[in-house]
Amino acid sequence: MPADGLNSPRVQGRRSGGDQKDASPFPDKYDMRGTRVLSIYKSRITEVPAQVFEEAREELVNVVQLQDNRLCEVPKDLHMLGELLTQLDLTKNQISYIPTNISQFSRLTCFNVSCNLLRDLPLEFGGLQLLCELDISFNRFERLPRCIFDLQNLELLLAHDNHIEDIDASETGLGALKNLRVLDLSNNDIRQVPPILGNMRNIVTLNLMGNPLRQPRHQILSAGTEAIMAFLRTRIPLSQ
Repeated sequence: MPADGLNSPRVQGRRSGGDQKDASPFPDKYDMRGTRVLSIYKSRITEVPAQVFEEAREELVNVVQLQDNRLCEVPKDLHMLGELLTQLDLTKNQISYIPTNISQFSRLTCFNVSCNLLRDLPLEFGGLQLLCELDISFNRFERLPRCIFDLQNLELLLAHDNHIEDIDASETGLGALKNLRVLDLSNNDIRQVPPILGNMRNIVTLNLMGNPLRQPRHQILSAGTEAIMAFLRTRIPLSQ
């Protein structure tokens, strides 16, 4: 796992609203110097000026936090940090699509786009081969985008509170994610869990609560991940 995860102290600690002296929500290069963090939090911004990203590039910024704003798209000038960016947090905005050029952020390890308006991710997203942590919770997904199954280094996938209806646990689906350790699909519209999910022994935390499931029953779900996985394995046909 990367040293600075989605909830690390370094990341969570840089959430100032900008320079209080001029009331601008945008930090200058002196704010970013030494931390390598660009943070614009809860400032109602709808876009980020190119100059901000130019200065961020000069200061070798590798963490961008734009939580709780009014962005309708990924800032178009973010590409200036393409070779630097390792963590991107776009939580609580109004983003309805991710551009295909997301693949240029090849060093990205953590991406949080929870609490937006997303229904899908582009195929190019699967090119983020260093991505370890992905949070797409509180969006409008009706299925897990297939590009996610190409993320070979993914360890944590949070997709709770969407409208996901089924789980693909095949070898071309979730089964392809051999490093996945945490999977949260709680509060979706899943009615059935494929038994072969139980064969993903790399998963140490699985949350399926809040779905209209017939099986496993609530008693098993509340017993924890080991109980769920063991139950699923008992349901696998002998031919598999």
